[in-house]
Amino acid sequence: MSEPHQQQPSGQPSGHPGQPHGRPGQPYAQPGQPYGQPGQPYAQPGQPYGQPGQPYGQPAQPGVYPGASTPTGAPASTGGALGRVAFIVALASLAVGVLVAVGTPVLLRAVDFSASAYGAILGVGNLLVLIVAVVALILGIVAVRRPGQQILAGIAIGIAASEVLGILVAWVSSLALTLTYS
Repeated sequence: MSEPHQQQPSGQPSGHPGQPHGRPGQPYAQPGQPYGQPGQPYAQPGQPYGQPGQPYGQPAQPGVYPGASTPTGAPASTGGALGRVAFIVALASLAVGVLVAVGTPVLLRAVDFSASAYGAILGVGNLLVLIVAVVALILGIVAVRRPGQQILAGIAIGIAASEVLGILVAWVSSLALTLTYS
């Protein structure tokens, strides 16, 4: 014998057939309706949300969910683009560092500079390298914390950190030698 009010498994709407209201958030469908069978979601996985010929809904694009601003296949902010920028900035700091290291002796041979002018040129060049390397280091750290490809961000962190540490060690050793011999 069947009772008129049997408990229905979870996921199916409650109430009697033909009753328009079930539990909130649960679809209610009768056979022949375009929503599907009772207890099933509006659309099968991998299918668009609407059915062809439905006047009240257009099929959704694959990979787009209601309320999402961008497709899930291409997140709006990934670590890949920022990591690439950090890598380029780190390479720029490395290039400026090489130019300062190679250009200073060449400049000294071309023009007769005093020791203080040599120190000023080297100091300004290294300060520029330090600023660019710190920017690359910050960009790299931010890019590593974001989801996405992180290899370029890691390389940028390595290049920038070695530049920063190299400049700081050179400045501290120069300061120590200056204070020791003066």
